Amino acid sequence: MKMDSTDLDRNIDDTRRRIAAAQLSMVEKLETMEKQIRDTVTGAQSAIEGVVTNVKGTISDTADSVKRTFDVPYQTRQHPWLVLGSSVMIGYLLGGRGATRGRRGDRLHDSADPYRHQLQQGVASGVLNQFKGEIGSLRSAAVGAIITALWEIAKQSLSEPNGQPGKPKISKPKQNEKPVR
Repeated sequence: MKMDSTDLDRNIDDTRRRIAAAQLSMVEKLETMEKQIRDTVTGAQSAIEGVVTNVKGTISDTADSVKRTFDVPYQTRQHPWLVLGSSVMIGYLLGGRGATRGRRGDRLHDSADPYRHQLQQGVASGVLNQFKGEIGSLRSAAVGAIITALWEIAKQSLSEPNGQPGKPKISKPKQNEKPVR
C-alpha cells in the first residue's frame, strides 16, 4: 500500500483540521467553565455579604435591645409602678443588712457582758454562712414573687375589670336635666 503525496497531504490537512477543531472545542469548554466558576464565586460572595449584613443587623438590634433594657430613665417612663415597687423592695432588703443597732435597753449594748454580743454574733454568722446559698435562693424567690405581685397590682389598677385599659368615662347630661352648679 503505497500512498502518494496527494493522499499524504490530504491526511495531514485532515489531521490539522481535527486538531484545530479540538483546540477550538477545548477553548469553548474552558470559557464556559471559567464563566460558571465566575458566576459561582459571585453568587458565593453575594451570599456571604448577605449573611454578614444580616449578622451585623442582628448584633445591632441586640445591642439596642440590651441598651434599652438597662436604660433606667426609659424603663422608669415605661414601667413607673414596677420601678417604684422594685426600688422600695431593694431599699428594704438593703436597709436590713446593716441593722445591728439595738435600742438602749437591749442586752446587746450592756457593758456588763461584753463577750455575749460577740458570742451571739459568732453563732449567728456561723449559721448564716452554713446556709448562705439557701438563704440567697429564698431571698431571690421572695424578690421575684414580690416583683410579680407588684406588677400584677399595677396592671390591675390600670385596667378595667374586663382586662381592657381604663378609659375616662364622661357622660353627657340628659336634655331634661339641668347642670348642677
